[in-house]
Amino acid sequence: MSDPLARVPDPAPAQGPAPDPPGVSDCGGLCDPGRLAALAETGLHAAPDPALEALVERVRHRVQVPVALVSLVTPHQQMFPGMAGLPEPWASRRSTPLSHSFCQHVVATAAPLVVDDARDHPLVRTNLAVAELGVIAYAGMPLTDEAGHVLGSLCAIDTRPRRWTPEQVEMLADLARACSAELRLRLAKAEAERERRRRDDVDAQLRRAFDRSQTLLSASQAFAETVTVGDVRDKIGEIVHSDLRAHYVGLTLLDEADRLHRLHDLRFPVGAEQQAPWVDYDLDTPLPSAEAVRTGRLVHYPDRAGFDAAHPEAVRRLHSELGLQALVAAPLPGPTGPIGAIVLGWEHSRPLDAADLVTITTLAGYAAQALARARHRHDEQRRVTATRELLEELQRTLLTSPFEPDHLQLAVRYLPATSETALGGDWYDAFMLRDGALCVAIGDVAGHDRVAVAAMGQLRNLLRGIAYTAHGTPATVLTELDGAITDLAVGTLATAVFARIEQTPELAARGLRRLHWSNAGHPPPLLIETHGRPRLLATRPDLLLGTARATERTDHAEELEPGVTLLLYTDGLVERRGHDLDDGLAWLTERAAQLAGAPLEDLCDGLLDGITEHTDDIALLAIRAHPEDRPRPAA
Repeated sequence: MSDPLARVPDPAPAQGPAPDPPGVSDCGGLCDPGRLAALAETGLHAAPDPALEALVERVRHRVQVPVALVSLVTPHQQMFPGMAGLPEPWASRRSTPLSHSFCQHVVATAAPLVVDDARDHPLVRTNLAVAELGVIAYAGMPLTDEAGHVLGSLCAIDTRPRRWTPEQVEMLADLARACSAELRLRLAKAEAERERRRRDDVDAQLRRAFDRSQTLLSASQAFAETVTVGDVRDKIGEIVHSDLRAHYVGLTLLDEADRLHRLHDLRFPVGAEQQAPWVDYDLDTPLPSAEAVRTGRLVHYPDRAGFDAAHPEAVRRLHSELGLQALVAAPLPGPTGPIGAIVLGWEHSRPLDAADLVTITTLAGYAAQALARARHRHDEQRRVTATRELLEELQRTLLTSPFEPDHLQLAVRYLPATSETALGGDWYDAFMLRDGALCVAIGDVAGHDRVAVAAMGQLRNLLRGIAYTAHGTPATVLTELDGAITDLAVGTLATAVFARIEQTPELAARGLRRLHWSNAGHPPPLLIETHGRPRLLATRPDLLLGTARATERTDHAEELEPGVTLLLYTDGLVERRGHDLDDGLAWLTERAAQLAGAPLEDLCDGLLDGITEHTDDIALLAIRAHPEDRPRPAA
């Protein structure tokens, strides 16, 4: 038996959507607006869809029919985004008018339609699909969206009569549910995309207003953090790029001679505006920045034509070389008139609305206040620097080169704090007494200012005088120093180690010296023994100097062999931010072990190497004992 589909005449060529059939306004469910909107949102039409193509192949295989379709029904036609088994020329068109549609009845009734023999069926026996497409047996299941709209039908078609079994109908219904789920997923994605577009539209409307307010909020905070004029210049660029999105940012300031000077942004290469005569110029120069300063008003040119009409050839050429179309210059307000101008430029036309102009004017006000503060800080910093240099010179005069007796080598170092505002009261000293003992001291006055430096000078000189006249032990000397601090109202606290290095005939016969010391709350001395092993002379430290009039202090003693090295230091050497003192002492011990065999000067340098950031001064005094029958190395 020949296939009736092979004898189907050619369909009429497609001419776009068919005209509305008679009575289309009464087409019932086919014309439901909600259904049609959902149908459109699926994005499906007569073109093949891979997922639906695979689905209809499953229908053909499982239901065992020659033709299977996913048919989406509009008021004018039915389209087949999923199609299997439909021969040419219908396969190319992938659609038919409703005159050839059984599926329209599935949509209209929202119910399955099962036809064993269409030639005898009262609903479809006159349908042209019977005569022209050879549709004899038909089973169609509704394809619905989440709201219950029937968008079309999943149908199985045979070209001869057949009795559909319940299993085949149920199988087709299951596949229709799967197809509906696919359509609903697409509709959900379409709804999500539509919602995203709506949200983006609202966001775009709100973002501009938010960005303006955020720009001004950021400006009020950012300019408060600026320190130098260069900082202000950089902040202007950062802020306007975030909202106004300017391609060019310029800052021009008025100098004491009432001439304008253009600041160069180091982040960008030198351009035409950084060359004569555009770097330093008079107020009557025909530039927007000069006009803004001269008139005290904001100057705005939204496009190249407006700018060119208002400026001479040389200025037009500069504008062109910078690649700018639009430009605005805002004066920087000062107490007696503008102090300069901000210039913003764009590479495209840029009309500015009232809100933009308010933003730029407010930004200029913040920048002007920040510039005034930066200039004040600069002047103040110059005064602070001059004072610091004076105090450092005073400190240097007090930290003289130490005295070196025979067979003892001394080396000293003093490293000022890296902080500009930190000036410490660290000191060292070494001097001989009339009894032949060498006295050494290291100390640190509390505080980091000129008061600390002055107190350091007082304590150093008091300690010298008491040690020279008291003829006592180190503990006795520090006790007397406590009394002097109280009686003379020095009014300070300090840590210190004071020591005597002496040699009796008995010790000399053995080639030894004796170290006596007392510790007033200071980091412990470090002894590097002859075999290179460092050892902290850790004792229970007494109270700080200046805490009490009658503090009981303790003496300690250690015999020094030839070749040993004694290291006295202030806490700046071993204290680091984020670490405790034990960590610093462990580092010092390890580093001293590595440098134990080095000459004394190299030992001191090696301990300070690599110390870049320290918030306190560092004082260092190193003493090395040499045998008396061995020449001392040159200092």
